[in-house]
Amino acid sequence: MNLEEFYDYKNLLMSDLCHNEAIVKMVTGNNDASVPNHQLPYTQIFPYEFVPETENDARTFICFDVDIISVPSKTYYVPVLYIWIFSHKSRMRLPEGGVLLDKLSAEIDKMLSGNRFYGLGQLKLNSVGRFAPTTDFLGRAMTYTALDFNNMSAVRNTPSNRKRGL
Repeated sequence: MNLEEFYDYKNLLMSDLCHNEAIVKMVTGNNDASVPNHQLPYTQIFPYEFVPETENDARTFICFDVDIISVPSKTYYVPVLYIWIFSHKSRMRLPEGGVLLDKLSAEIDKMLSGNRFYGLGQLKLNSVGRFAPTTDFLGRAMTYTALDFNNMSAVRNTPSNRKRGL
């Protein structure tokens, strides 16, 4: 992974979320919502940390972002994927029983845990915790880590001040 891949990874995750039928139905609250759903990006699913200032509708949101938490060597670094899921408290109880945030977290985890498209090897779930982003909203924060290559480049030139092979 290069830092420019954050852009690609976020686009891939946005696409994965909007193409997942179970996730689209839970976020929209509509069992007949179209999949893939092209209305969700930047309205209810955001590739950055987003909290609505005022929200008149009882809606559900998913936000995500990527950081690098460590660079253990010149060869590798450790990216962390943050996912924030939050919803209005009136949407918490599911008709079939259970809690919306729990089910949505489980669906996202099914999609991401062990996934090999977001780093070298598999994504690993590190934590799931609660948070309250704003009044009348409850949420879950999920983190995933992977290991990825540092400073990959298609062309590496030898600096002019180094001796070339003897």
